[in-house]
Amino acid sequence: MITIQDNRERIAAAVAENGVVPEFTTRFIVQANQSMSWRANLYLAASLGVIVLGIAIALATYGMWLVLPFAGAEVVLIIVCLYLTLKRLSRKEVITLKSDAIKLEWGYNTPDISIELPRQWSRLKYHCPESKFEVGELSLGAHGKSYALGTSLNRDEKRALFDALEAALSQQRATGNYTG
Repeated sequence: MITIQDNRERIAAAVAENGVVPEFTTRFIVQANQSMSWRANLYLAASLGVIVLGIAIALATYGMWLVLPFAGAEVVLIIVCLYLTLKRLSRKEVITLKSDAIKLEWGYNTPDISIELPRQWSRLKYHCPESKFEVGELSLGAHGKSYALGTSLNRDEKRALFDALEAALSQQRATGNYTG
């Protein structure tokens, strides 16, 4: 999932209010698709738990009581796996394009990693192999270092992000909001 934000409205309001033109920025927020919320995951775990524990209790009444601890462990393991999956899917990438720099941030609620690259030396690359099983590699690099972008996206979403980033970068050049 890709969300694009820019400050065009704020620029228009600032120009109308006091005649000062603030810096134009565009922000891309990239996050994996979350098909189910935490509440829906808990409903799934509860329904699986009722089924598993129901079978385990039925088996325990026939003398196979050793099944109960393993059934409980299975339910706990399902909940832990669902939580870890949802946490991994909530990781975000924020790409902020300014006139002189590109800021890359990765994290969950707050940025864990933040990198700022000079705009004039940054190069956007997208390599997509012919294989339908490959999603391609999208990266932004400067000064010999390359940073992967859109790691949680599928092939079509990664291509859309590449096209949107290219368009935003060329728009900044065309409007004069680019110093490189």
